[in-house]
Amino acid sequence: MMIKISNKIRSAAAQLSQKYKPSLAFAKSVLIASAAVTLSLMGARQLGILEPVELSAYDQMLRWRPDEKPDSRLLVVGITEADIQKLNQWPISDRKIAEILQKLEKMQPAVIGLDVLRDVPLGDGREELTKVLQKSDRIIGVCLVTDGSPDNPGSPPPPGIAESRVGFADFGVDPGGILRRALLFMKPPEIEGKSLPKKHLCNDSSQVLGSFNLQIALRYLQREKIYPQLAPDQSFWLGKTQLKQLENNDGGYKNADARGYQILINYRYRQVANQVRLTDILEGKIDPNLVKDKIVLIGYTTDSVKDLFYTPYSGQKQSNQFMPGIVAHAQVVSQILSTVLDNRPMFWFWPEWAEILWISGWSIVGGTLASRMTHPVRLALTFGVILFGCCACSFGIFLLGGWVPVAAPVIALIVTGGSIVSADRFNKAGYGRAISDRVKQVFKIEIDQAKKDQQVTEIIESDFFKELQQKRDKLRVSKKETSEKSDSQAQEITVGAPEFPEAESQADEYLAQLQVKAKQQKQRATMTASESGGATGVPDFGGAASSAETKPGDEFSDLKAKAKQMRQRRGAEKIDSSTGKEDLGGKE
Repeated sequence: MMIKISNKIRSAAAQLSQKYKPSLAFAKSVLIASAAVTLSLMGARQLGILEPVELSAYDQMLRWRPDEKPDSRLLVVGITEADIQKLNQWPISDRKIAEILQKLEKMQPAVIGLDVLRDVPLGDGREELTKVLQKSDRIIGVCLVTDGSPDNPGSPPPPGIAESRVGFADFGVDPGGILRRALLFMKPPEIEGKSLPKKHLCNDSSQVLGSFNLQIALRYLQREKIYPQLAPDQSFWLGKTQLKQLENNDGGYKNADARGYQILINYRYRQVANQVRLTDILEGKIDPNLVKDKIVLIGYTTDSVKDLFYTPYSGQKQSNQFMPGIVAHAQVVSQILSTVLDNRPMFWFWPEWAEILWISGWSIVGGTLASRMTHPVRLALTFGVILFGCCACSFGIFLLGGWVPVAAPVIALIVTGGSIVSADRFNKAGYGRAISDRVKQVFKIEIDQAKKDQQVTEIIESDFFKELQQKRDKLRVSKKETSEKSDSQAQEITVGAPEFPEAESQADEYLAQLQVKAKQQKQRATMTASESGGATGVPDFGGAASSAETKPGDEFSDLKAKAKQMRQRRGAEKIDSSTGKEDLGGKE
């Protein structure tokens, strides 16, 4: 019973294998091509080759996003070129800064962020500025962090302000000068050198500093009873919201400088907040409701101060490509508040294994389409639709806050499809089969030779072969002994035998004499018959008389008979000599 079931299973498996053999071959070729392309692209990503393309795709998707309304919780007070000319001051004096702060304090803002360096006195009014900074607990000042070299020790905060109300104004900039990341807190690097500069908050490597924008956001969130927390895994939380740290290989980045605690900036397009000029505050031209309970950020927006950054939006602008530093800080403050208070998503990223599946999936799609379609126009149109679908899926995920690879799956789809089409054309042209047959022949020869060598080895090592070798050795020894014995017997026979070579030479000489005599007799008989015409006279051979009845031909016949007997005797002697049975006492 079990045998019948097993046979049925084998038969069904064979039928299925035969039926789906083309499909299996197709799937095998597509999977091999997809695996090769995916591994190559992952290697290129690890080397950072695709990073510029992925960052460009990220910038483009940011520009494609729908515009968002300005954040009503913020107000930017910009110091423009018109303000500088109107006040006839450069830089703006300490007294004017103190006056601005006092006017804003009267409007009861929630926080005032002063992105203006005041590490040294500028103009008059230094004491007034110091008193304002000491008195108010709403003002957040800035400093610049050292880069670790003695020539750049950083800039200290304004005098009179508490260290808890100071944040660094530095940003992390990508290659090419584009601002995509924000530092929330960091530890200043240690200054190396013999002559160390004066120590201050922003070059003290023993302290962890918060950024200017983070300090402003934390000050505002205190009103909402939301405080920062650092989890055991060093993740940063504001209430129930985690500000996920950017790793060096997240998204399209590969081996990025992710020191400190960084996040990817989730920009608000066009205008992050309402913006007024410095002179509008001094002249009282603004609505107090724009200030009350709001975050007010003061900083330079003029091009004469090199506090400007390229952003992902710079690529589509002919002019005004730069974003002032105070506006960039406003972008980060708005992002933090929107994430914590409005559930606006921060950017999230897939783990590496998910990115590999994402890339290989689109690679398989490209290979499948290329193998199923043969018409060039239909194939091109279908590929165009699939490429659009791939980009659309990536952009849809981006709108939800996820940054997944875009360039890598597009390249995988195109390269895999192109390789399948090229391989198909190559095989149909006959080159593939010829090369395949050639390779198979080479491998077959090598396999056959290896098989023969293995068989020979098995035969040599078998017991039967060893027995044959032993019998061969015994036969050689026996044959050698028999040969030595035969040689000794032949030597004994040769010692008692006559000298055959000498007898043979005498017989040859006697036979030659008979032949000469026979020839002479024949010539004489011919001459006599022609002269006498049948006379009875006969020449005398050896002096003996012959009767008239004796004919010359009878004597010649006797000579021939003697010669024949001599030949027979010689032949018999040779035979006896070869068999070793010659009669040593025979007749001559």
